[in-house]
Amino acid sequence: MAGQTRDPSEIGGDTPDGSRDFGEAGNPEWLVRTWYRSSVGIAVAAGDLLLTVVLVAAATVTYDGSVAGMGDISAGLVPPYVPVFSLLGALGFVFTTLIERFDGSTARLLRYNFHLLAALPLGIGVFLLSDIVLAEAATNDALVAGTVFLAGLYVNLAYKRLGALARRLLPGKRSDGNGTDAGDDRSESEANTDRDRSGSDASG
Repeated sequence: MAGQTRDPSEIGGDTPDGSRDFGEAGNPEWLVRTWYRSSVGIAVAAGDLLLTVVLVAAATVTYDGSVAGMGDISAGLVPPYVPVFSLLGALGFVFTTLIERFDGSTARLLRYNFHLLAALPLGIGVFLLSDIVLAEAATNDALVAGTVFLAGLYVNLAYKRLGALARRLLPGKRSDGNGTDAGDDRSESEANTDRDRSGSDASG
């Protein structure tokens, strides 16, 4: 529907204020120019394409009959396939959004590429919490890799979901069964007692 904006967390979503592009006023000419008419935009897109080819090769080339990074990893806590699929998901976002908004500015393309930076820590976070996020399915390496890929593809959504998970896992104020803080209840009760005492003293 014309004039209707989409959630910025979606692929190809509009900016929060519904504008077609962002920050055009006062920016250098090369930044607001359509990306394929800017040498910087073309260089960034070419770099994204080259990185995609390298990552796809790293994800598909086999060593000793196993997919790279998907075998027994003892060198580190996070296996190599985690950043690989995180970045592939983020690159999928960049190219898919470019298809939907092919006439976007160089500034918008640079903004899309910030998903690459955000995808790395989010992908690692999803991997480290895969036992909680995926439960018994966390033993399936392919499913974990796919979830990491989705975290890179939908960075904003992954951030919100991990935030909700953090609120459940991290210690906070003790609450009663109704979801209200017990400390708040005590404070309110004490305030009511003080008001009752004040009323009794005044009547006396």
